[in-house]
Amino acid sequence: MKKGLVLLVDDEPVVLQMHAAVVRQFGFETLMADSAEEALYIAKTQSLSLIFSDVQMPGEGGFDFVASLVERGLKQMPVVYLTGYNDIDIIRGGLRAGGDDFIIKGSSIEVFRRRIAFWMASGFDALPNDVRRRALILANAVSGDSFAGIKEHFGFDAGVLERVQKRILAELKDLPISYGVRLVDRVCFMGRLSNMLIMESREFDDLIRFPDHMDTIIRHLDVPWAKDMWPLFKHFTDWAGDVRFILAGVEPLKPHKEYDWVQETVA
Repeated sequence: MKKGLVLLVDDEPVVLQMHAAVVRQFGFETLMADSAEEALYIAKTQSLSLIFSDVQMPGEGGFDFVASLVERGLKQMPVVYLTGYNDIDIIRGGLRAGGDDFIIKGSSIEVFRRRIAFWMASGFDALPNDVRRRALILANAVSGDSFAGIKEHFGFDAGVLERVQKRILAELKDLPISYGVRLVDRVCFMGRLSNMLIMESREFDDLIRFPDHMDTIIRHLDVPWAKDMWPLFKHFTDWAGDVRFILAGVEPLKPHKEYDWVQETVA
């Protein structure tokens, strides 16, 4: 788990102190802000690893704060929203502004702990751009009357994980033992796994949990190069624009020299 500085943004002092105590249990330093304006100033002057921000605050709210980070090029870290409102507009507004995750206020401290642990350990520094776009499309298609609530949408869909894990393991089992040693193999693997997860995601919450699903599947791989995947996650959006990543995503796994696009380049 990386070291880092965590910013907590909330206009309720009790909530700030409670969450700060949990963050410190992990050994991370914390900074606290009781307004979006103060939080933006801190983001300009400090190197932050993770932000938890309330959505509803006097003056500018959490969405305004995150949008300002994005506009100023300061959004270099994950942002998790804390909200007491349990409706679909929170998801839409949060994704649109540039946030990455959601926690309902009043959830157990264990939920808060798990999100700290995930975002500080997984390597991902944001919800990938294409995944965010897809999640927002699905969230926009949800009618308010049919929305069950944020809590109900943010468990883990074991079905998605099981189906994708079964497929990716089936493709891995016949590959040579040397597969994955080269960086290009790992990039192609990441492209293939990403495509599988996106294609299996039927709801916006499946896509918002995309980083968790990637991380979980990698952690359960019994291959020596699994540990070399996490550094790639930090620059996931950059890799996702790599032609090797894109083309490998739509084909079964194979050694990189066997892809048609590699042979065409050599020819």
